[in-house]
Formats: sequence, C-alpha cells, structure tokens
Amino acid sequence: MRNELTFKNHARGMDVAHALLDEDYVVMLSYEEDLLIVNYEWSEHGADRNDVVFMQRDEYEEEFDKQFDAIIADLRKDGRLVEFD
Repeated sequence: MRNELTFKNHARGMDVAHALLDEDYVVMLSYEEDLLIVNYEWSEHGADRNDVVFMQRDEYEEEFDKQFDAIIADLRKDGRLVEFD
C-alpha cells in the first residue's frame, strides 16, 4: 500500500493511528513479524470506513480479472480488438 508506516514501538504506532483518525484518515493496523504496520487513507467524510476498501488480495485479483475479461469481451464485440495468431 502507498500510505504505510511501520513501528517497532507498538504504543507509538497506536498513538499515530489515533492521530490519523482524528485528522479524518481511515486506518488499518496489522502485524508483520514484530512490527506494527499502520496503513491509512484520507476520507472526506471524517474517517468514514465506507470511503475506502481494504480487501483480501485474492478477492481483489478475482475482481480485477472479472473486470478485465468484461472489457476484453466488450472490445471483441465492438470489433475494436485486433487479435494476432
């Protein structure tokens, strides 16, 4: 993720997460080995989790593949996709 902070000191990471929430960021916390990972995205509606999407990688890849296949199908249907053998 683009907006990511890593903390050795978990209490300091939690303080930063609280500060981000106070500044209208949506925050996701996770652990990686002995580190606290803080991911954040700004929300124009006051740290509203409905403004951002955090999802499993496999779900994202599946959705991406569906969208890509739909675009290719539309291009084929419209005759705008040239395929070479």
